[in-house]
Amino acid sequence: PNPPPPLPGPAPFSKSTTSTSSRHTKLYGLFDGFGDALKDAFGGAFDNAEYSAPPEGVKASARHILVKELSLCEQIKAQIEGGETTWAEAARTHSTCPSRSQGGSLGSFSPGTMVPEFDAVIFDKESDENAVLGPVSTPFGHHLIVIDKRTGVA
Repeated sequence: PNPPPPLPGPAPFSKSTTSTSSRHTKLYGLFDGFGDALKDAFGGAFDNAEYSAPPEGVKASARHILVKELSLCEQIKAQIEGGETTWAEAARTHSTCPSRSQGGSLGSFSPGTMVPEFDAVIFDKESDENAVLGPVSTPFGHHLIVIDKRTGVA
């Protein structure tokens, strides 16, 4: 089956202009002609600033132990710092996160991947790498965190 022949005249929502060298067609959008009025009315509502990507190169790799009770979180931290248990053993024994089987490893991630409370610790330049941090409370429970590596945090 052959398509129907084109209709004579310009396409809908277009305006043809002719110059000495060629013919140009400009498509008109629904909001053309409103210009600054729309910008003033909606401000930055559609600029996605709060969802913008983090600066290039800002990443971290970290481990965590997640538990429901704050007191247990504090007890685990004391045991690790006191040498009574290792991080991997504590993660395997106590963490409620599936990452427990990998010693709590979360792999590499960028800001905005984890919950804000978690990111605030991980990407804070004052947070030491390779130290047991926390407890950090989030909607999931209480975390102990070790930042293994971090780049791009100034």
